[in-house]
Amino acid sequence: MTVQVRRLAVGDWEILREVRLRALREAPQSFYEAYDDSVAQTEADWRARLGDPTKVTLLAESDGQPAGMVIGVPAGPDERDPDAALMLSMWVDPAFRGVGVADALTAELLVWSREQSFKRLLLWVYDAAPRAAAFYRRAGFESTGRVDTFYDATRPLTLMVQNL
Repeated sequence: MTVQVRRLAVGDWEILREVRLRALREAPQSFYEAYDDSVAQTEADWRARLGDPTKVTLLAESDGQPAGMVIGVPAGPDERDPDAALMLSMWVDPAFRGVGVADALTAELLVWSREQSFKRLLLWVYDAAPRAAAFYRRAGFESTGRVDTFYDATRPLTLMVQNL
């Protein structure tokens, strides 16, 4: 099984929509965004997600099939680190877990982060997602010790970092 990662462009909005909606159906507890909100978005909304030159959306494919995705953005006010990029919305299709898809997505996001001259890559991981946190540790991320709840006080998130 070969995994390839590519950066999506505005014209790839339909594949982004398909994979994002699959992710939201399969793992709704893993994202801030709800399926019902995303499914109602228009073509223009999906194109706009891919049209911001400060962000990147990466798609992993295995044997021509979408296998996962991740988004990279400049870190924002919540992260309090203007020299960092932020990993968002990592998702791997269950059929492709354990075969290197998350590794390939993370590696390409690190490449993009360095190209953008960021000094760190940050991510928030739900404390209720120990498998994800274990993957991120294996991939070189460390806990910053910072925990926050943002939109749901019952779901703490831990901020993790990898220096570039």
